[in-house]
Amino acid sequence: MKKLFLFITLLFVSVFAFCQDPTVPPSTWGDVLSNPAQWVASFGGVSFLTAFIAAFFTGLLKITKPMLKQATAWVVAIVILVGSDLFNIGYAKDFPILLAVIHGFAAGLASNGVFDIPVLKGILDMIHGWFEPKPEAPLINEVKK
Repeated sequence: MKKLFLFITLLFVSVFAFCQDPTVPPSTWGDVLSNPAQWVASFGGVSFLTAFIAAFFTGLLKITKPMLKQATAWVVAIVILVGSDLFNIGYAKDFPILLAVIHGFAAGLASNGVFDIPVLKGILDMIHGWFEPKPEAPLINEVKK
């Protein structure tokens, strides 16, 4: 009985740990690599991951100009979301590529602090409406003979 209880407890602990939405950016590569699915499961997670990876590249490449730092974040976020779309993981797995690119650009803006996440989510929800298929109009009756 104790083994069954232990098994169920460990099962639920792992499920809840996997389903968490990140609230802070990763601080080390170990945080990113220990659970990569956590970082692409939500828009906020992608923004945090983008901030971490963009900071790594700007430090590695010694980028000092603010516009280049922003462009680095945009490229990183677009690559993350298009990659998650192509590999069918994360929240962007069912998006068309163009919508994944738009979400990547928005995640880059959020990671730079240009806009906050609720504002960008509202804008992205509006853009989603453009990509939803429109219902077909009823066919006009053929001309009567």
